[in-house]
Amino acid sequence: MTVLISAETEQKFNIMVVEDCDSERCLLSGLLTAMGLNCIGFSAAESAIEYLSDHPIDLVITDWMMPNMNGIEFCKILKRSINSPYTILLTGNGEASQIVEGINSGADDYVAKPFNSAVLKARINAGLRIIEMQSQLAQKNATLNQLLEKEQHYLSVVKQDLALAAQLQQALLPDNGQLNQQWQVTCEFKPAQDLAGDIFQCFNIDEQHIGFYLLDVSGHGTAASMQSFTLAQNLANNRAAWQALDLCTLVNTLNNEFDDPQNSGCFATMVIGIANTVTGAVEYINAGHPAPIIIDPQQAYFVDQTQLKVAAQLPLGIRKNVQYSSSHFYLAQQQHLLLYSDGIYECRHPKHGSFGQPRLLKVINGARTLTPNSLLHHLTHSCDLWQQKQAQDDISLMLISSPSATHNSFVPPLN
Repeated sequence: MTVLISAETEQKFNIMVVEDCDSERCLLSGLLTAMGLNCIGFSAAESAIEYLSDHPIDLVITDWMMPNMNGIEFCKILKRSINSPYTILLTGNGEASQIVEGINSGADDYVAKPFNSAVLKARINAGLRIIEMQSQLAQKNATLNQLLEKEQHYLSVVKQDLALAAQLQQALLPDNGQLNQQWQVTCEFKPAQDLAGDIFQCFNIDEQHIGFYLLDVSGHGTAASMQSFTLAQNLANNRAAWQALDLCTLVNTLNNEFDDPQNSGCFATMVIGIANTVTGAVEYINAGHPAPIIIDPQQAYFVDQTQLKVAAQLPLGIRKNVQYSSSHFYLAQQQHLLLYSDGIYECRHPKHGSFGQPRLLKVINGARTLTPNSLLHHLTHSCDLWQQKQAQDDISLMLISSPSATHNSFVPPLN
């Protein structure tokens, strides 16, 4: 069945006929013109090649047997060009070997001489359909490339924004350094992605007190980091509750103001406290967070809620109007208080499972003679090795040290 080319499509195609026989070239040109196609004829392949260098041609019909350069040689040259036209080879030899040679030379189709006009029209229409599909595919690819470029530009902008946001988040964290009465804070922060749901701070409240907190918003990434930013604003060191040393009011207010607009079940765990840098007394609230660890020359151990006679308390954002209560303990000389997020011990090894808090405590006990900076580096390195350097969750560590512990390495354990 002959497929006709629509009037709209006809104008798109330019057909070249290369035939040394004048009568056959005129016959082919007349046939193509009758089909409504633009046609140009050449008697030699050399002149056709020269024309092709400056003019777009969609389909070429060429004879095999021509003087100087034959159709096979012509096809080979055509196929070396970047945008080679669809090529139909006319051959007086219908043997299979000749057909194979013609196709291997670069011809897309062949028609045996003497050709039947209806057959040739069908082959031309088939070639034009392929050309049309290739053109449509090229247009779609160009459109996809444009969309891809826009997407890449958008991702580049987002990446830049995330990098700036990460810098802002890092700027909100405390610098390693001295506090009141020569106490010291040392920190380590490793987000699993560009942004983290962890945030922590330690600062001077007055000449005798320091405030500290470490909170971990559920999840990680951009959404968790935005929530942590909001909570950090409500925990700014200029809040009246800090100045009044009213820890319970600070936490109760923070819980009541906790907002989860998408009702996604978002919550945050937190350890927060106020330390007296003269006496070492620490008032402390744990809202569903992993228990801090006290490190002294003899051993490292968890701050146990049961020993402090305070029941486990809910994370922030679980229930409004919960009344949080505080407990007290002392941080003696040569002792450190380690606050950490669950990413340090919930990381998993593909074979051995979770790192776990018991292993964390064991690693700390084995490294407790290290200086604060070295100790935190050792912990994060141990975690990296366990999870095979594939970050699984945000890791935050904050070590608050008494004066004698900051000025000297830990005293070796007694025998």
